[in-house]
Amino acid sequence: MKGLTKKIAMEIVRRTMQVIGYNVNVMDQYGRIIGSGDPKRVGQSHEGALLAIKRRGRFEIDEESAARLQGVLPGTNLVIEFQDEVVGVIGITGDPKEVTKYGELVKMTAEMYLEQMKLLEQAQWDKRMKENFLLSVVSSDESQAASLRHQAQQIGFKVDLPHVACIMELVDHSEDEAMTTLKRVADLLEGRPAISLIAIRNSQQVVLIKEKLHERMPHSDICEGIHQIRRWLDTKEISPMRIAVGQSFTGIQGMMTSFQSAEDAMRAGRAIYPEEPVYYASDMPMETFMARMDPSWMTEELLQRWELFVEEDRSGELRQTLEVYYMENGEQRRIAEKLMIHRNTLRYRLQRITELTGKDPRHYQELFLLMSARWLYLLNQSR
Repeated sequence: MKGLTKKIAMEIVRRTMQVIGYNVNVMDQYGRIIGSGDPKRVGQSHEGALLAIKRRGRFEIDEESAARLQGVLPGTNLVIEFQDEVVGVIGITGDPKEVTKYGELVKMTAEMYLEQMKLLEQAQWDKRMKENFLLSVVSSDESQAASLRHQAQQIGFKVDLPHVACIMELVDHSEDEAMTTLKRVADLLEGRPAISLIAIRNSQQVVLIKEKLHERMPHSDICEGIHQIRRWLDTKEISPMRIAVGQSFTGIQGMMTSFQSAEDAMRAGRAIYPEEPVYYASDMPMETFMARMDPSWMTEELLQRWELFVEEDRSGELRQTLEVYYMENGEQRRIAEKLMIHRNTLRYRLQRITELTGKDPRHYQELFLLMSARWLYLLNQSR
């Protein structure tokens, strides 16, 4: 940050006049008044300020001196120094015997404010650098890994630690509200100990990178880091949001892969488990695999098989039965309890599924084929 702007000058005037009760002027390095409690003086040249700059110190003006100088009233003037340079002058209007005692206080206030502005500017620059780095990671390929590693060094990001990419996505937000909400999310989570990098990716998503601090058991409850993020969002009443959590990897290529796994988990989870708020790539390997499957004769055959099944199963009762059967690993007692049906009814439904699809879900290979058809169908519908 070089020199004083009119905006900064007026803020210094506002802050100092609240404390001392005298009119304050701020002049730039050329002696022009760029901020004043007396708006009529803004833009005028201040000869006393030029003398203070020449002396690189204080210049006091009494009634007699003021009459001889241009654009000057009695008072005291002190140079404002920032990073060993004179960037301007601050003047206090009044009897020098009265206002001189405030001079050093006002000078110190102005210089501290400039330092705060510099730190804020640096923090904003660092934030932009980190956001740009993260957005580059999620949109680049491995050919740019060396360049990205250099960027990581510039921002002090340790790429060789295990990291996990997460995607947070708005649910049912209007376009008008979306960006405001995403900015609130980013502002809320930025700088939290659990989160290394965060950026708004598009009009619906925030992407973040967090360090992997501990292992999580597959299909267990959400890990502590994600639990904490959801708690912060709930506290600020920012909901609903879906969260997809990628696999953990190290290095630049690892970060790219982690993001891809989170993206696949989001795509699969949104289509297949729309009621769930959190999707872990590690919990749904086959679903995410289907999310990346290219169209082929096999996918076409599976889709046709499931579409015929959907036409016959108008109520969705058989599809629900098949899903619960898969989730409960074929344990008929638990399946019947979850569906609240008799086991004979369950056997009848399984037989009916076999008749309609030509595949028996009681055979694991055929059950997997049916579930693959279901996942492909839902993914296809979501597109």
